[in-house]
Amino acid sequence: MDLSKFIEFCKCGCGKEVNEGNLYVHGHNRRGLASNTSGEKWSMKYNCCISCGAKDHKHQGSGLCARCYSKNFYKIKKIQLGSWSRQYDCCVDCGRADRPHAANGRCGACSSNNINRQKGIKKRNIGSWSWYYDKCQKCDTTERPHAAKGLCCDCNEASKRDLSGDYEICPVCGAEVVKLNQHMSMRAKKCEDHKKYQHDLFEIYFKSDLSVYDIAEELKTDRHAVTRNFSKFFGKKETEERNKRVSRCVMSEKAALNYNPNNKRGTVAYYDSLNNGKVRFRSKLEKQFAEFLDRSGVRWVYEHKRFPYIDREGKRRTYTPDFYFVDDDRYIEIKGYERENDRHKVNTLIKAGINIKMIGKGEFESALI
Repeated sequence: MDLSKFIEFCKCGCGKEVNEGNLYVHGHNRRGLASNTSGEKWSMKYNCCISCGAKDHKHQGSGLCARCYSKNFYKIKKIQLGSWSRQYDCCVDCGRADRPHAANGRCGACSSNNINRQKGIKKRNIGSWSWYYDKCQKCDTTERPHAAKGLCCDCNEASKRDLSGDYEICPVCGAEVVKLNQHMSMRAKKCEDHKKYQHDLFEIYFKSDLSVYDIAEELKTDRHAVTRNFSKFFGKKETEERNKRVSRCVMSEKAALNYNPNNKRGTVAYYDSLNNGKVRFRSKLEKQFAEFLDRSGVRWVYEHKRFPYIDREGKRRTYTPDFYFVDDDRYIEIKGYERENDRHKVNTLIKAGINIKMIGKGEFESALI
């Protein structure tokens, strides 16, 4: 049986077998004739893509493979037509000519975004300066970041000043800004003078005893921004240690002075003083001393003021003496028995110039001397 009659060969005469229904191995032109390519040649005139040098993709036109041709299609059209479109040389919004013209002088992306803006739909304009705009609508800059309504941060601040009339002056560059912290943070990214000023400012607060809440209130910002700047300038670990130390001190200052639920060395006692009203003491010994002062005619205040000090372990603490004599500007600390930590606190205040004295249980008379 002769099988050659069932085998089909390429119609161009090259002698190669073809699949059923495929008349040409090398394709054919518009007139139905075989192409002039032969052997391993990629196309009629080119051995490979003139742009990427690949042979994996088929030849599309102008020596370009299908992938490169789609990328350079509009550049090719511009060369052929002499312009980007019949009336415009580039997009009127973004100025780009590597995107197809859609309508009204806008490329496809800008035209779509313009329609979406009119409908109130937000759509990301990938690769552009902002969500909808390729440059600032007032000063045409792309160097400064977008703030709102197509305006850069500087132009946006200027528009706010025009409306509110309330602004601050930057101590570095003299610019009039609505939010000085925001201006300083953004300028510090590129300007060394602004960065140094910001560093020196936060260094003062970092070394202070203020909490992040108090610092944020003074700088008119939030506590998270303060912590971020501390971590940026002084390190994350150092910031955590500093905030813990200050927080421990602040918690001690805000603690309830007239109540101690864990009082193990004395009994909470109340005393209705003629001069100070009803007072809650931490021990019966303090109540007895208050009664003695009232009998002696001494004007006193219980736990009048707190003083910061460094304990024996080097930690920041606060200490509140028991009694304050109003007329003598003197403090009295009364103890049933003296401990080393108590003596350390009193000595620390004495070195700081505070008039304070520690007395024991049977030494009430010595407090008046």
